[in-house]
Amino acid sequence: MHGERQEAMVLERLVDMTRCLLIDDDGRGKQHLEQMLSGLGLETSLTAGGEVALRFCNDNAPDVVMMPARAAGGAPRDFVRRLRLSGRGKPPVVFLYADTPDTEMFGQSILEGAADVLMMPCDSDLLHFKLRQAGIDV
Repeated sequence: MHGERQEAMVLERLVDMTRCLLIDDDGRGKQHLEQMLSGLGLETSLTAGGEVALRFCNDNAPDVVMMPARAAGGAPRDFVRRLRLSGRGKPPVVFLYADTPDTEMFGQSILEGAADVLMMPCDSDLLHFKLRQAGIDV
């Protein structure tokens, strides 16, 4: 009986995992960010580019999207706007991540609905705080 209860708890946790889409359009190794997300208990999928990411979001409804501030194929604000207009249920929480600051682009993306910007490198504690601040239970 005890083993069945543990198994049920594991299955429940798997079903309730927060799903995250990490967009890495340049393939320059966002492994550290992916490892931190997984370490916080997020089920992380990886995709490249805005169009592929939009299709992924429509098909899989992730809870969180992490995208580079300098995404190939368009400005992050356009991606966020299109994601919000897709009308596929509750849109995911979108975070931008960047190596260099661009306050105008960050501001425009946040006005379109992005939750926040993470300056890289960032640590696990800050990532955890920002996710919780945006209402993501981790």
